[in-house]
Amino acid sequence: MAVIEVTRSALSSPALVTSETDVDVRLDVHDASRLEWSVSIPMPDRGQATYGIDVEMEIPANVFARHLPWDQLQSWTRLDGAGPAPGRSGTPSVDALRRGAVAFAHKLSRSSEGFARHCRLAGAVSATAFTPESLEDGLELWLAFAAATAAEARTQLASPGSRDALEITRERNLVDEYISVRLLEMLASAERAIASLREGNGPNLVRYDAPLSRIEGKLAEALETEVAHRDEERWLHPEPLAPSSLEAYIERASRLKKHFQEVLFLEPETYQVAERLHNWVAAFVALVASTWAFVWQITLMEHKPSNTSTLGSGLLVLAMIAGAVYAVKDRIKELGRTWISGNVHRFYAQRVATWRAPAKRLPRRDVVVRAKESFDQCIVRRPDPLSPDSGATMPATQVHYRHRGTVHAKQELLASGVRRVKHIFRYDLSPLFARLDDPVKLVPVLDGATRRVTFTAAPRCYRVAVRLKVVCGGVEHHEDATLVLHKRGLDRLEFERGGEAELETGVLPT
Repeated sequence: MAVIEVTRSALSSPALVTSETDVDVRLDVHDASRLEWSVSIPMPDRGQATYGIDVEMEIPANVFARHLPWDQLQSWTRLDGAGPAPGRSGTPSVDALRRGAVAFAHKLSRSSEGFARHCRLAGAVSATAFTPESLEDGLELWLAFAAATAAEARTQLASPGSRDALEITRERNLVDEYISVRLLEMLASAERAIASLREGNGPNLVRYDAPLSRIEGKLAEALETEVAHRDEERWLHPEPLAPSSLEAYIERASRLKKHFQEVLFLEPETYQVAERLHNWVAAFVALVASTWAFVWQITLMEHKPSNTSTLGSGLLVLAMIAGAVYAVKDRIKELGRTWISGNVHRFYAQRVATWRAPAKRLPRRDVVVRAKESFDQCIVRRPDPLSPDSGATMPATQVHYRHRGTVHAKQELLASGVRRVKHIFRYDLSPLFARLDDPVKLVPVLDGATRRVTFTAAPRCYRVAVRLKVVCGGVEHHEDATLVLHKRGLDRLEFERGGEAELETGVLPT
């Protein structure tokens, strides 16, 4: 894939504008114990759109620990899209201010991702189209876009109005603080992107040193300005040498994020299909078992002994057969309930979920998304990686999550700027940690100076294959990765991607 050189003249090119109606698929490590995948599905203009999500994890047999998948899964569904911010005319509602803050935060996230993407492109071996001037020009545009976004948000949402009520004034202050937190996150992400670019081994890094240094200077100036604004407003900001300050800042930032994004989350309604069908299944199985017992009862009555001499032995045999019939009857009931409960997902689903819009967005609480979900576990055998051609195999437990859903068009939501519905899933893998070996092993090595054997600590890691597939609109999206974990938790994801064909196209803000 050719890499596009992006300059200021490219801002007018509509082909470089990121579409908010595309499917967005992400796979990541959320924390030390949870694997996260998120999928954003476009909301149709009319009617409904179907989609499917499949996640497979192949856990080696020596690592797998029995657990209930539904207990380990967390999921949320929210609206996605940058809606219009409330205008300056009149006094906005608290809900409008929160939606506007989320819209501007979305733009800041876009600038952060664009800055990082620009750095990755510049560090690619094939990025010969980038010059030091175009790199600096593009990165400076992303920084300017972020600064302009924060300034616009404060002008439209945080500036006090003459008729503001107390709750509106309080919400405006929270908007200002939330925009500040997201701007600090953008600046930190930009600094990490530059550090990653400097650590690369690309042939263009030497000639990029001067422009990167100037961009780092601009980052420092922006950070200094924002910290001064936070000090003026007497907000928390992280102090490097004060752990309590860092902890308080992280907690405050988390509360602000939850406060504003709450307006986007849909209200879930879920039920387990097996539990809903329990009474019907029990009645059906009981009917089958009772029919079995009744037929045998009639058969035994027709063959009762007529000779008094054989009456005693006949009654004994009859009693034994009757006992066996009723024992089989109970066994049929138990096996029937177990089989239907364990295989209902093969015919329908294990869980049915419905997500409704909150009443403050749609008074009728219309259904936005419906989905059927299932978990399945099976033992698979894979070729031994040491000798695939030898016929030797290694067992693994495959955990397969299946999600089939439908997104319904809602004109009111589309008019408010909603473009997609975002599913967020987190799967807790902590039950596996107890089965893992120590995270560090001592490995003997030869000391070249003393010619003596010494021991060095080597990490002991395990690998779990993860495959994510999303089908929407007849198009498949894949993410294949290897999850690296050890006894202390999840470490990283190693994606299976190949060279130049996986390079991303640079996109500048409009």
